Amino acid sequence: MRVLDADLVLVDGRVVTVDPGDSIVEAVAVRDGRIVAVGDSSDVMGLAGEGTRVVDLGGRTVLPGIIDSHTHPSGAAVRFLEIDCRSPPVESIGEILDMVAARAAEVGPGKWIRGANYNDLKLRERRHVTRWELDEAAPDNPVFISKETGHLYVVNSAALELAGITEETPDPPGGMIDRTEEGEATGLLYETAGSLVSELIPEYTVGEIVEGMRRVWDQFSEWGVTTTHDASAHRDAIRAYQQLISEGVHQVRTLLMVSARRPGGEDIIGALRSLGVESGFGDEWLRVMSLKIMGDGSGSGGSAAVYTPQHRGMRDLGLMTTSEEEITRLTVAAHEAGLRVSIHSIGDRGIDAGLDAIEEAQRRMPVEGMRHRIEHNSCCTPKQLERIRDLGVTPSSSIGYMWGIGDDYVENFGPERVRWLHPHRTMMEMGIVAGGNNDYPVTSYSPFVQIYEAVTRRTSSGQVVAPEEAIGVMDAIRLYTWNGAYLGREEDVKGSIEVGKMADMVVIDRDILSVPHEEIRDIRVEMTIVGGEVVYPR
Repeated sequence: MRVLDADLVLVDGRVVTVDPGDSIVEAVAVRDGRIVAVGDSSDVMGLAGEGTRVVDLGGRTVLPGIIDSHTHPSGAAVRFLEIDCRSPPVESIGEILDMVAARAAEVGPGKWIRGANYNDLKLRERRHVTRWELDEAAPDNPVFISKETGHLYVVNSAALELAGITEETPDPPGGMIDRTEEGEATGLLYETAGSLVSELIPEYTVGEIVEGMRRVWDQFSEWGVTTTHDASAHRDAIRAYQQLISEGVHQVRTLLMVSARRPGGEDIIGALRSLGVESGFGDEWLRVMSLKIMGDGSGSGGSAAVYTPQHRGMRDLGLMTTSEEEITRLTVAAHEAGLRVSIHSIGDRGIDAGLDAIEEAQRRMPVEGMRHRIEHNSCCTPKQLERIRDLGVTPSSSIGYMWGIGDDYVENFGPERVRWLHPHRTMMEMGIVAGGNNDYPVTSYSPFVQIYEAVTRRTSSGQVVAPEEAIGVMDAIRLYTWNGAYLGREEDVKGSIEVGKMADMVVIDRDILSVPHEEIRDIRVEMTIVGGEVVYPR
């Protein structure tokens, strides 16, 4: 093999480069994990030698590797160990209770039973399971079931008793214990109230996280995700990432939003600052991106912080799970330590709280190009969009919610507010660079379903939400490629197929730019390439 021969050449395809001119070429060549040529097949084939792997695309389409800018891989990893209550396929409360009873029989008395991916709105009964129903299914076990959003929990009497929750127990800061008219806890816990129970449950081991992560990475590779931004990175999850990398598992590049809030009250910012760790620390496989700060609650669960009452869940102005004063303190401290922040903000009041904190940090110490982030950025009004633009904030927009839980948002916020649900067209017209995500495993499907949502604004029930905010297919592709790289401050090394960039690409089974919009969500990945290596062949 000649020194300058390519390791991999893709020819006779339709390569959507997502470069500044949105060029489409036929071929691309890779050497040492980087792109060394793009252009016509005849020209690029000149870099092929005896040892070069040549892939004839047969006219198939190639995109830059998908960058999902907000996921929870370690949370998804351990959900494989829990009862899966996701609907579909689960249709009723009875099915959930049957699964709880079966798990109780399997593990024996006294052991914790955990469930995940639960959504009351998708069940036949359209109501929450109660503590008393869970008591009948598992009379000798504490039960803890998490809503798919991770902001609401259902527990049984044994769990309440272990946590010491009685009629006299006050709501914790940033949370609420749901009660009957007589004051008795129903078993429904909002936001931080769930921690009263969850902190009693033994943590999953690093080994358990690692084994689940293998399945998560395989799923991401099948979907074409080559980079993700972990929105809840903590000690054991980071150890799991490092273990996989040390084993040579190089499937998904990961940027870390290091959780500010962990049991035990550790000073995360102080620890990072004392070690000299700033945003960008790490390598091409694992890198510190930001400090993750929980702001308000959930739009699907009706606990987001808003200015006018919601129609689901708490049916009021919602919750700030972290006080506005604490959000500002954490943001200022992180900013001064050279750490970007990623603030969970769904409701309009929650978004303002995050922007207030970022504005205060920049007032105290102006820094160009920090690109602090608002995560989810769901109910975002024109006034807030102007602030986002003026502050140079980069939103990671959960447009991916639209298919899976968009109907929940429509019901909760009502028609006036959902006009500004994930307003991608307006952001684009204002010059705001936003990324896209589906908050996996809150919703769990291919990025091409998410691209479809950005283009059609259609929920799984067929509702079209704020069609004024629909964007074109090429713009939606950019959300999950170049824009995602920009949110990670990595646009110089990934996000497009250009010479010198990382050779992260996906081959798909149809031409996304020409098929009818309804076909976009059915697109399948034929091949995922990371650093020039094929990590998923269909």
